Amino acid sequence: KTLEELRQSGEIRKVKMLYLVSYFQNPTGISTSLEKKKAILRLVKSYEKHAGHPIYILEDAAYRELKFPDTPETPSMLTLPGARQRVIYSGTYSKSFATGIRIGFALLPSPLRTVVMRIKGNHDFGTANLLQSILEEALDSGLYQSHLNRLQSRYQSKARHMQKCIQRSFPDEIEWAGPAGGLYFWAKAPKNISTGPRSPLFKKALKERVMYVPGVYTYAKDLNTHDCDNAMRISFGNASLEDIRQGIERLGSALNAQCSRKK
Repeated sequence: KTLEELRQSGEIRKVKMLYLVSYFQNPTGISTSLEKKKAILRLVKSYEKHAGHPIYILEDAAYRELKFPDTPETPSMLTLPGARQRVIYSGTYSKSFATGIRIGFALLPSPLRTVVMRIKGNHDFGTANLLQSILEEALDSGLYQSHLNRLQSRYQSKARHMQKCIQRSFPDEIEWAGPAGGLYFWAKAPKNISTGPRSPLFKKALKERVMYVPGVYTYAKDLNTHDCDNAMRISFGNASLEDIRQGIERLGSALNAQCSRKK
């Protein structure tokens, strides 16, 4: 539901926080512009009087450092006037450094710091010292930045390669856009073609020995999942260039077959 619908139904008092993945989000790969961030902050503040309490915004920047080298940097919501009283900014090193380094960070409004630290301590009894020491050395020595530069270039090469393969193999009916960072392509088939786990397309893709994430798996069940029943998420993160070529060719074969049947 929208904030206005929640206000009208009287449920706005239940809203405590808005969650926003603002950089190269999973699953669509898109980012939130600074202008939209300004609008979101204004909107949330305008509904606080109806909620009767502060409404915080969690800006999850997990994919921010995976921007491609030629992608302009978009400022965080924290740079906006008045944002530090309402915005929780979080990041992680498990995407940009190593999946086994389960270390992240958060910048919190002052009223939340003590309680969040207490809850975190109750959950994990503290972050492992060894992992923190490894990360500290990587950051201080410049190793992390060198690794990140290579990683960004590698992901950009994979994304551009996947884009060329999609242009060559996918039917014209498929809508898609190349990302400017992150790990994913988001594609949409015509409305009359389902990408769901029980769909003919998904079964055909499995026969071709390739897999995608159906769009219905990327949204909460209580949302309008039918709006993405024809969508799919495709990842290039761990795949080699040859794997990408073969995978997109096989997926393209399945898509072409299904589109031909629906004409």
